[in-house]
Amino acid sequence: MASNCRLKASDTSWAIIDNATDAPARLDGIPLVTMEAAEARHMLHILDGIDQIRTSSKWWANLAKKRAKMITSSGAVQAVEFKPLRPFVSSNWT
Repeated sequence: MASNCRLKASDTSWAIIDNATDAPARLDGIPLVTMEAAEARHMLHILDGIDQIRTSSKWWANLAKKRAKMITSSGAVQAVEFKPLRPFVSSNWT
């Protein structure tokens, strides 16, 4: 899987750059700049993990939608009718 970001070194610090925009990547609005080398590498691994989770989540959501359409269109599963609960009556317990 290709990374969406890359590391970039300056004179005294490291930054994580978004490949699509060529600007510093942001996490919750905070630019990922002025980091130590080890910190930047760890953060890049975290961002890659977040990207993998998002990709997997989209895939599974699409699969669930497709399966739901298949099940409901085939008529194999009948709709379940839910009835409201009856009010609790204490005399049932005596």
